[in-house]
Amino acid sequence: MDFIIYLIFHGFIFAGILTSYLLATMILFSPRIWGMSDYPKSITEKVPPQTRHEKRRAAILFIPFLIIGLGYPIFSTLLLEIKMGGNFTIFIAFINIFGILMFGNIADFLILDLLIVGTITPRFVILPGTEDLKETEYKEFRKYHAKGHVKGTLFMAGASFLIALLIVVL
Repeated sequence: MDFIIYLIFHGFIFAGILTSYLLATMILFSPRIWGMSDYPKSITEKVPPQTRHEKRRAAILFIPFLIIGLGYPIFSTLLLEIKMGGNFTIFIAFINIFGILMFGNIADFLILDLLIVGTITPRFVILPGTEDLKETEYKEFRKYHAKGHVKGTLFMAGASFLIALLIVVL
């Protein structure tokens, strides 16, 4: 039972940090930072490609995203290993990493994709030049991203297993 509480606690922290970071970058910079690779083709084909400056900014902003996305689950799992001592297994490490990543995945889908982009659709998520698609293609964003999250889940499962293996073996 302690492990479940630990996982839920760390999952919520991770989801909050990750979702806040993604939302902040969209508000402070532009939806084009993530949107050019994140939005459906029916939306992105109506706007010019990312500029060199936007690509560079996206690459820079991806670094903290990657640090948060990998770092927090690894940090949490290393803390859990210390807490559990000799009872720590690859299975527990995998469940902790994958569980935390799934909290982030679900929060991203429910909060950002479904609620903010696909339902509320505030100005800061609309790519300039696609305002006319607010009531059509942006609402389809939900289906588009549901498929992406399923694929992402499979990737996260594999990555979680590899990271868990490294943590336990090393």
